[in-house]
Amino acid sequence: MEPSERWSLRTDGGVLIVDFPHGTGISPAAADALLDRWRSAVADHAVDAVVIAVRTTRPCSDAGRRALREAAQLAVARDVGRFAVVGERSKRRYLKRTIDVDGVETEAFNDETAAIQWATCRAEGRPSVGVN
Repeated sequence: MEPSERWSLRTDGGVLIVDFPHGTGISPAAADALLDRWRSAVADHAVDAVVIAVRTTRPCSDAGRRALREAAQLAVARDVGRFAVVGERSKRRYLKRTIDVDGVETEAFNDETAAIQWATCRAEGRPSVGVN
């Protein structure tokens, strides 16, 4: 991770987890780096679901919005059809609208643990346990 990149991206089983901690902003360069890492993660790992956790209160930049939308499209192209969005209510709604692309099932959660559980359970064919 570059010093200017505050976000992190990791895989946990078949779940790709992207975390935007407090104070994170996405510049055009950071958006490109995020997309590069996202491409590598979905190409190199068997990813069934994505969890996006947004803890920052900063507004989403145009670059961030573009990166998230393109990332969702990349995921759909790799047969990833589920996204869990974690954050405060206004952020969850905004992110759901941003990644609203055909083929993506999106659920909103209050905490990352519930989101990961949903993503993992859905991968195993169990019902959703979302908290809106």
